[in-house]
Amino acid sequence: MATKKKVRSLRIDPVLDKRITSYAAASGMKESDAVRDLLEKGLACESLSVFATPVGRLVRDVMEAEFSLMREDMDSRNDALEERVARVCSRGTKASLQAAAMLNDVSRAIIPAWKDVPAEELWAFYAKQGGELQAGRVYADVKREG
Repeated sequence: MATKKKVRSLRIDPVLDKRITSYAAASGMKESDAVRDLLEKGLACESLSVFATPVGRLVRDVMEAEFSLMREDMDSRNDALEERVARVCSRGTKASLQAAAMLNDVSRAIIPAWKDVPAEELWAFYAKQGGELQAGRVYADVKREG
């Protein structure tokens, strides 16, 4: 015996419409099939939390733990990458500061408005930061103190 299908209309906002369209395109489905698929998945997830079965609770706890570990791993990798970029960028600091100081001296001779700029303090500040990074200080600490 064939089951009778029911037709329902659904109002969705533009954000949800865009998400459904993206999901359908990524999955290679028609939008109507994507809506049915998402409803089935949503109802399956809802039954895990509504009935709070031991298996559902276990699955949810495992997933939360995995996401927590992934988040911590991503944070530590991000910190390590920021540190590495800071060290690499600081390698040429002294040479570039020398060139900038020479350029500053030439510019001060040419541009009258720059005569009173306290360039020595500025270059000393950046040279100090570059030296600290090259010596192995943590980028976040150098940035915070600067």
